[in-house]
Amino acid sequence: MKKMAALREFLESTHCFRKEQFDAWVEELEQITRGRFDGNSVLLYTMEYRAVFSIERFAYTKYPIEVLHARLITWLADNDDRNAMKEPEPKVVFDVLDNSTADVEITLMFEEDVYISPSYQGNIEYNGQKWALVHSAHDVAESFDLMGVNE
Repeated sequence: MKKMAALREFLESTHCFRKEQFDAWVEELEQITRGRFDGNSVLLYTMEYRAVFSIERFAYTKYPIEVLHARLITWLADNDDRNAMKEPEPKVVFDVLDNSTADVEITLMFEEDVYISPSYQGNIEYNGQKWALVHSAHDVAESFDLMGVNE
């Protein structure tokens, strides 16, 4: 749940609320088994989950909700490819408590692929060998030779 953790860290860094006003949790976690070899690693499964972020007593007169929402949208644009998702848009619920504060709940879906790669120190056993979780899903070519059809 790296995307949720990264978004949580980002929202906390906005300094629009105190940490004790903020909470986050996961709902509706689904794991879709893949088991597909992909170069030097295996796409083991895809996690789909709903992340919920809650801010209590958000001071909306001091920090406009439009700014918080704009920062959320731009963070998602920079950090998460949401084009192919069933529910790409976050939902923001704004419950006004009084003339200056409101409870805010942000709900959005995340998808994350989980890869493993062979490792002598790995703590996952699969197909007769040891594996470890890996961060990068793909090997990147540093160079290539392009040959024409008539060569």
